Amino acid sequence: MCLSSSLDHWEDELVLQVFNRSLILSPQLYGNPWFLRDDEFPRLARIFNLHRKYREILVTGLSLPEEDFGPAAVSRGDPFTRLITLRNLSWEPVTYEVPLDETIGLEASDTIHVRRFHPTARIFGDFAFGETVEIEVAPFRSLLLFVSSAGCDEPGVAGVDYEVVRNVPDKPTSIRLLGEPGSEAEISLARGGRTYRAATIGGVEVAGLAAGESLRLGFEGRQSQQMAPRRLADLVPVEIPADAEALYEATVFAADNNALEVRSLARSGETDIPQVRAAREAFLNQAVFKARGIWDHNLFDNDPATGFWPSRKYGIDQRVRGGCFRLDLGKIEESGRIVLHTTDEYSLQPILRDEASWVEVSEDLRTWRRLRYMAGLAMEVDFDRPVRYLRFPVTADRFTEITGEKDGQAIDRSSWRASNLFAHPSKMEPVAAWHAQVLVEEAGPGAGLAIAIEGVHGVEGAYAAVRVGDRYVGAPDRAAAYPSNTWEYVNARRDRGYTYYVPITDDMVGQLLDVFVLGYDKEHTDLKPVVWQVRDPVPPEGPILVLQ
Repeated sequence: MCLSSSLDHWEDELVLQVFNRSLILSPQLYGNPWFLRDDEFPRLARIFNLHRKYREILVTGLSLPEEDFGPAAVSRGDPFTRLITLRNLSWEPVTYEVPLDETIGLEASDTIHVRRFHPTARIFGDFAFGETVEIEVAPFRSLLLFVSSAGCDEPGVAGVDYEVVRNVPDKPTSIRLLGEPGSEAEISLARGGRTYRAATIGGVEVAGLAAGESLRLGFEGRQSQQMAPRRLADLVPVEIPADAEALYEATVFAADNNALEVRSLARSGETDIPQVRAAREAFLNQAVFKARGIWDHNLFDNDPATGFWPSRKYGIDQRVRGGCFRLDLGKIEESGRIVLHTTDEYSLQPILRDEASWVEVSEDLRTWRRLRYMAGLAMEVDFDRPVRYLRFPVTADRFTEITGEKDGQAIDRSSWRASNLFAHPSKMEPVAAWHAQVLVEEAGPGAGLAIAIEGVHGVEGAYAAVRVGDRYVGAPDRAAAYPSNTWEYVNARRDRGYTYYVPITDDMVGQLLDVFVLGYDKEHTDLKPVVWQVRDPVPPEGPILVLQ
């Protein structure tokens, strides 16, 4: 399995490769696993350790009937212990009824222990042979179920979801306890034949838990009133809105065209692990990566030897309808000068040196005006009215640096961003539109709208955005992924089923949100867009239970 880009729920795929397919050489990784978040490395180790523990019995498996267990379900193991992989490729939770008998490969026995290992661990309890257990699989997730008449010697906590962070010999066992904010749970240890002399939760000793007593545990925060995902509305066909261009620009400015690996780095954030930090730095600082010009960061790094330009790897032009260079200053600048640097006449193409050209600028994505500049190796764009967004219908092929100044002082570039693959709006004339008005009642970590476009819409033939009052909120992420400047191989060019993701922020709660989908392919307008409220993957929260 490649751990390199589009990393959300990578563990679902790894579980299916390791326990469902269970190839002879699995588990095996390649790519850039150092782009995982720090909290994900224990999860990676956990999957490897579970496979190592049960690998001798994983070689024997049976396919389970799809009508009862869903697509491609497999049970592996021996007559006493089975590991079952299930999946749910829909927007709603799915419950499967799992019979604890010969159907899944078990021999008759008195007591069957059932627990979930993935996506979070959960002890369902002990059952009689032949009973049926209801197992719910979350939307677009896989699940690993452990069923055994031989018991389970894995550490566990009854009464709550949990995640085993560390379970190795001669070290304390660490378990993260998981619960919805504001909820409570009655917990106890599932010892698995082990004896513990001490237990702490969040650094506080809980002596009774180690001695076998139960404990009432509360989870901090405010309890959510809405479970995600939740279908909010079907979008219906409407007249093309007068501000269609602003909606389109909101999304292409919110998105980026950086290499997929760079997007993985942005997802994962900073690391506190020295080895991971060293690996990331080695990858990003290698000469060939910088030479590709596939990260907009290179425009703002004070290094004229690096830059950012449209990728043409494998001879494949990733630009959408010719592309357009865009620059977002991150906030409104009242006045100043932007200078775009390039190195030579070749890089200046397709425009000519000393030729007058123009750029479109805006402060709100709705109203645009033109500013003139002279093409050259240092192109100066002066402005004396507020500007945040710049788009260049025609500009140099390769930029190496972009700087700014005001009153002789450098403008802070820490929030500047650039893209170069999305089409100019003059080449994206909408031919159809769909709309729904929705109300969201809460935000929270990872909360968002998923605008799913069901049907064939053509490659880059449909875009989505949200209007909130008089401002526009674009979708910074999409499946299939936005076009990117390529490090490894080019993005999949899909012509159907795009889903746009718009984060829900606190200032959107309680407001009516106008959700739009715009169609740009007149041959494909039979679409059925749907907007869902979802919760994107966020690092697990909850106190750590340490067992000595």
